[in-house]
Amino acid sequence: MEILLKMNRPDFSELVTALKGGASKDARFQPAKPGNFDGAHDRKVVDAWLAKMEDYLRAAKVGRHSAVELAQSYLKGYAITWWRIVRQEESKNHGYTWEFFKERVETKFVPRNADYILRCKLRDLVNATNKNLRQYVRAYSELMLEIGHMHELDYVCQFVMGLPTWAKRKLEENWPSSLSETITKVEGFLDVGRSEKSRFKKDNKFPHKKSRHDGEWNRGQGSPTKDKPK
Repeated sequence: MEILLKMNRPDFSELVTALKGGASKDARFQPAKPGNFDGAHDRKVVDAWLAKMEDYLRAAKVGRHSAVELAQSYLKGYAITWWRIVRQEESKNHGYTWEFFKERVETKFVPRNADYILRCKLRDLVNATNKNLRQYVRAYSELMLEIGHMHELDYVCQFVMGLPTWAKRKLEENWPSSLSETITKVEGFLDVGRSEKSRFKKDNKFPHKKSRHDGEWNRGQGSPTKDKPK
């Protein structure tokens, strides 16, 4: 810590404060520290770690230039080795912006086929038999956070495609205009979902089967009688 202060860099004062626990006028406030990042090649892990780190840096009021000095202290394993290589290639040990660090982390550890993998997961989720609406809403919402760049209409259409038929029929009565509105409506179905589902199945059971009373049954042969040609 003393070494940082002797470097006579004004932006280190806020970094030192953050390292000491984010001390502020309100001593009771202690921002939650993010976990370590070990260099996992997983988009979900990378996005989650960067988001938590940004929240921590914002809460600790760390500047954009000293943010990397703090963030790199949460690297471990191969991530540390990788960052040292980056610094050697850039021929400097400090002065990196958070934007530069974030872009390098995403480029290195987010798989290039990440978008393809996510859309495959979306396809499998939508095409599955989603009997449990609560689990489906949760799984779809988490997946949308990872995808992050789709048109609002695509969000809604993909979500509706994965719903059971009775829930689709309910939405058609008052079509939603956004994903959040769609999810809110579907969550409202959860309270009456069982009765609605049972009624739908009852009304649509064997819709094309001929009624027993549509023709006169021949008790001897067990089939409807037919007019014999004269």
